[in-house]
Amino acid sequence: MDELVLKVPAPFPGIEDLGFTARYPAQGWGERLHDVPIVVEGPARPMEVLVGRLALFPERDRLVDMSGDDEAYTWTPPVQLSDEVCILAFRDRSLALRSERTPAVRGYIWNLVRPLAFTFLRDCVRIGGLRLAERIAMVIDPGRPPVVDLEVRRQSIVPVNGDLVLWGSGS
Repeated sequence: MDELVLKVPAPFPGIEDLGFTARYPAQGWGERLHDVPIVVEGPARPMEVLVGRLALFPERDRLVDMSGDDEAYTWTPPVQLSDEVCILAFRDRSLALRSERTPAVRGYIWNLVRPLAFTFLRDCVRIGGLRLAERIAMVIDPGRPPVVDLEVRRQSIVPVNGDLVLWGSGS
C-alpha cells in the first residue's frame, strides 16, 4: 500500500479554519499496521479546548465499550507543537488484543479499511463530547491523480452528535 494523505478541512461547526490531516505511511500487505500520525491545526483558543478533549483519547479503553471488532486500536497522547498545531497518532492493537472471541484478523481489517477520519471523528464525539458539522468534507490524496473529494453526513460516522461546540471558544 502506498502512502496516502487524508485531509478533513472543517469537521467542527462554525470553525472553517480548524481541521486535520492523517498521513498513512506506505507499507506492505499483511504487515503490522504502522502508526498513523494526525496533525490538527486551527485557531489558538478552539485548539486549546480541542487539545484538552484529545488528551482523553489515550484513556479510551476506560471510557468506552471495547467489545466491538472495530475497537482494536489506541491513541497516543496529543502533543501540542504550538498554540495552533497538535499531533497525535492512531495505533493498531489488533494483534495485541486477539482472543478466541475476536480473532486478530477482524480488528486488523477494520483498522486497514475504515478511513481513519471516521475513527477520529467518532472518538471526538464519544470520548470528547465534541459537536461535529452535519456535513464533513474529506480529500483523499494518494500522491498522484486522481485526488478524491467527498462529503459525508455526520450520521454516517456517528449516529449521535456531541454537545461541546468549539466555535463558542473564540477564534
